[in-house]
Amino acid sequence: MNQVSALFKKEWIDFFRNYRLLILATVFFILAFSSPLTAKFMPEILGNFLPKDVADSFPTPTVFDSWQQFFKNFSQIGLFVFVLIFGASLSNERQHGTLVIPLTKGLSRTSVILVKSLFSMIMWTIVYVLSVLVVYGYTIYYWPKEDVQHLFLSVFLLWLFGIFVASVLILGNVLFRSFFGTLLFAVGILIVLFIISLFEKLKDLSLIRLISENNLVLHGEYVWSDYTGVLITTTICIIACHLLAIVLFNRKGI
Repeated sequence: MNQVSALFKKEWIDFFRNYRLLILATVFFILAFSSPLTAKFMPEILGNFLPKDVADSFPTPTVFDSWQQFFKNFSQIGLFVFVLIFGASLSNERQHGTLVIPLTKGLSRTSVILVKSLFSMIMWTIVYVLSVLVVYGYTIYYWPKEDVQHLFLSVFLLWLFGIFVASVLILGNVLFRSFFGTLLFAVGILIVLFIISLFEKLKDLSLIRLISENNLVLHGEYVWSDYTGVLITTTICIIACHLLAIVLFNRKGI
């Protein structure tokens, strides 16, 4: 337990000193603040530069537009920034040999994997939840009389995909010593997921559904029971990534 707490403290200090916390929080909050604002005012802004008949054809912004912008921002920019920040959390230390002394003094390799992965998941959860609250507050302010059903399911799916990405990154950090290698690995996994989603028989289990159907969920086209298969598949993939990362890291040289 002392090892785990010490590792968490080290991760937090490095995360803070290297400005990664500042970068992650800043980007996520900018995306959160801009989502409802973009949905609310972008048609009006574009209307000032377009012909009147074109501007009048724009539909009136609704609460769904705000959340649609949120899911678009976070499934693309938000996750990309998350990958950039945590894509080298372990590989950097392997490159610089900073883990050699702690490991020779009895530090558990399993603890290293679990703490680094858990730390990235906690950071993702904190900034994501705070961002959701920001969007929710602004959305209520601009559309006080409108409400959406199934909001929790919709935001939960994107959160879970972020957790899956964190597990992929820790596995990539074990497989490769460079950030570039980990990044290519994560991109490769994403491409595989997209290919799987093209097959009709596998579509219901495709993890891409976690970031592609959020708006449909808001409109009530999907409910919790429709995601039983993909939730089980995602959980298995997350566990498998961690188990494989632990096994490989215990066999690899530092």
